[in-house]
Amino acid sequence: MPALSLLMFSLILGVESFPEFPKSWGSPPRMMTMDYVPLAGGYGHGSSSLSSWIYGKIQEDISTGQPQFPPAFGPPPEAQTRDLRVLPFGYGHGSGTLVAWLEKNAKEVFRENPQDFDSWETVLRKRAKKSLRSSEVTK
Repeated sequence: MPALSLLMFSLILGVESFPEFPKSWGSPPRMMTMDYVPLAGGYGHGSSSLSSWIYGKIQEDISTGQPQFPPAFGPPPEAQTRDLRVLPFGYGHGSGTLVAWLEKNAKEVFRENPQDFDSWETVLRKRAKKSLRSSEVTK
């Protein structure tokens, strides 16, 4: 509940306090919904608008083969296992080493855990598919 109170207080004051995102993503959307969900990427909690924006940026990065992680996490581990696993927070696939690194940093930096995000990721995937279908219709 303290996190929700802090969110409401910052919204009332108009304070924008976003975590640092990769610079190539640009600025997050200025208009936000008044809800509170787990954010994609392990960035903590915030509005569904922000989570959708983050998720879209992550998917763009994955499509170019260059996923970017929260700058607050530092560089990913150089030595990684050769297994292929589903990465948490919408990052696609990678090594078990990367899974552990993402989970550890999300918990330490943003107090986020992958289980909170799992059900929300299903919603984001459905929205992304609808968005792709509607853009195909307008072309």
